[in-house]
Amino acid sequence: MLDQEAQQAATQQLREFVDKYSGMRIQSTSAKVVTYTNGLYNVDGSTWDPKIDGKNWKPLLEFYGIGGNCYVTSPLPTKPSSHPGFNVGGHMTQNDKGSVPTGGQCYLMPLCSWHNGKANDGVLFSHTQTKMLQLSGYMQGEAVATFLARLPSDAPLSLVFLDEDGLSYRNIADEPGAAAQTLAADDGPSTADSGPYVLLRQHIDGDTVTYTIEDSQF
Repeated sequence: MLDQEAQQAATQQLREFVDKYSGMRIQSTSAKVVTYTNGLYNVDGSTWDPKIDGKNWKPLLEFYGIGGNCYVTSPLPTKPSSHPGFNVGGHMTQNDKGSVPTGGQCYLMPLCSWHNGKANDGVLFSHTQTKMLQLSGYMQGEAVATFLARLPSDAPLSLVFLDEDGLSYRNIADEPGAAAQTLAADDGPSTADSGPYVLLRQHIDGDTVTYTIEDSQF
């Protein structure tokens, strides 16, 4: 169960998402397994405290069968650290500045907390494990819930909301009261009357899939 401070932080992250993308066509996302052998850098601005966003990126890697230890083989810490544990799904880029354009492409691979730390921004990581996820449509600093909510789906609506473990999402039907029913059925702190949520609508134009913010509440 999230404490009050964590709930407020997750709500603020959702509010910032709405403030930034309200009125826009937001790119859909994708995640596919690829083989990548070259060096990579940490994405600057991708970290979100898993104590706040309980639905972190590690389970997404595990869902696609990617696990084991931290991938990085160089550089390595000189003192005892979290390496070689697989603590987080680390966002990586080929860009030595660590930047990813809004809606751009990056990679996700197993990292320990030490390699995922800010002190290693701008450091080129070598790795011998090459199976990772290529993420498209990722926006720096966003929660895994808003990313997953924009994966193409047969459902026309996606609801991102706060439950007892952090930000979650559900694909829902376009029916009157569907969002309220989903929130009311959830066991977390959110309710149809008081819980923060963002409702996204999917738009399909040929091969292009985008989303718009249909409704939100804080």
